[in-house]
Amino acid sequence: MNIREIARCARVSHSTVSRVINNVETVDPKLVRRVQSVIEAVGYRPNYQARALARGRSHTVGLIVSELAGGNPFFADIILYFERAAVEKGYEVLVTFADTERNPEHVATCANRMQERQVEGIAVLTFGMEQYLKRVLGASDLPMVFAGSEYVLPGVRNVRINYGPGIRDAVRHLVEFGHERIGYLSGRLDWSSMRTRYETLRRVTKGVGIKLDDDLVAKCDHTWDGGAEGMAYLLSLPKPPTAVLCCNDVAAIGALKTLNSRGLRAGKDISLIGFDDLPLCRFTQPSLTTIRFSPHKLASLAFQALFEHIQNGTGKADYEYSTQFVLRESTGAPKT
Repeated sequence: MNIREIARCARVSHSTVSRVINNVETVDPKLVRRVQSVIEAVGYRPNYQARALARGRSHTVGLIVSELAGGNPFFADIILYFERAAVEKGYEVLVTFADTERNPEHVATCANRMQERQVEGIAVLTFGMEQYLKRVLGASDLPMVFAGSEYVLPGVRNVRINYGPGIRDAVRHLVEFGHERIGYLSGRLDWSSMRTRYETLRRVTKGVGIKLDDDLVAKCDHTWDGGAEGMAYLLSLPKPPTAVLCCNDVAAIGALKTLNSRGLRAGKDISLIGFDDLPLCRFTQPSLTTIRFSPHKLASLAFQALFEHIQNGTGKADYEYSTQFVLRESTGAPKT
């Protein structure tokens, strides 16, 4: 059933039905009730896509993420909190998964598809894939937001990630305990987010007078298995580190598994620090000391930046999110 049939049943003009559907306040309340009664009786559902095209507004934004597979809940939380922020402002979210593992340029395909679907803006929260969007953005003035981007592109908002505070406090915490041999599970250093964390750690350790030895850096994947394998490598060294920082919590929990299998306990035999502060960290044994990188705050900030850009084109070009050290039970003094 279409609008004209609804109008005939309600004995009003089709323009009146259109105004009722679009919540125009000037319509007579009696007519509103009459039209709504017919709509409910026949189960009519407006074609929002057609309405969006007619108005030139879709009230839809795009969100591009990666790593939905593999058991890491970080990006699932990004989607959840971005969606909540969008709904509060009356927007729907079109989510797509950039399969950058198989093809880094897939993120550009995702952005193209979203533009074809008339989204009003796009948030790219994949970390490190921005270079593949240059050719897509060249001919587009579509509002767009990146997170942690190393690239400065005209008209694109960026949520800058300040890794310094969290990593600095984590290293100082270890130094205060007396640790001098600090290891690191690096993750994939061809990813800008992992590379930036690693480079920040090197600067921080140098700043406190500790050298981050290359042989204490396990260049492993940022997964459960990668963390387990990375920790096994560090423990196999003639002189293993007394403390290990990890590129994310997933790798840290994989490292915990290796420690447990060797009869070692984090916080007693070796100190262990993760990164992200996933809810799971509070329930590991022992609970995981980590560096908080909140998907809630990141997603909310990314939508805020995108919304301000869509609404009036104003607002800051750069927004900042700072990490924070979270102390739990997996760190302690070096074992003598």
